[in-house]
Amino acid sequence: MAELPVALRPLDVTELDAFVDLVVSSYGDERASAVDARTEDAQRNARSQVEALLPQGLATPDHHLYSVMEGDALVGHLWIGVTSVDGFRSAFIYDLHLREDARGRGLGRRVMVLAEEAARGLGARDIELHVFAQNTRARRLYESLGYRMTSLSMRKRLG
Repeated sequence: MAELPVALRPLDVTELDAFVDLVVSSYGDERASAVDARTEDAQRNARSQVEALLPQGLATPDHHLYSVMEGDALVGHLWIGVTSVDGFRSAFIYDLHLREDARGRGLGRRVMVLAEEAARGLGARDIELHVFAQNTRARRLYESLGYRMTSLSMRKRLG
């Protein structure tokens, strides 16, 4: 069976609410697991962060939200932000999400290549991301694509 083409298209305004809900849910769930927090607290924190980062929704400067398309099917989304805090333009992948049925078929790798192309097109010198330590599948993918660790957060539960 031939691979379907994978492409990014700008997120449509009609998709924004579902996008935000999915980011809040998935990030909140992963954070709750990583720090042993209540899911509702982690999701409330995630919603606050997303709203702070996207105060103008799709019109927020330097934030680029994409739908991931496999052929004509919507299979996920990608959120890239661009900053210049270190004296050069750098892209940050805030979120990459693929539907469950789109995982394990190499789409993540293909989307990461598209993300890098998009970042170059936005004038970025570098691209970075955050991944929770327990997400070994994603960590292996990013490492295989040449991403290297630039910082490490550690936590110890007291009491």
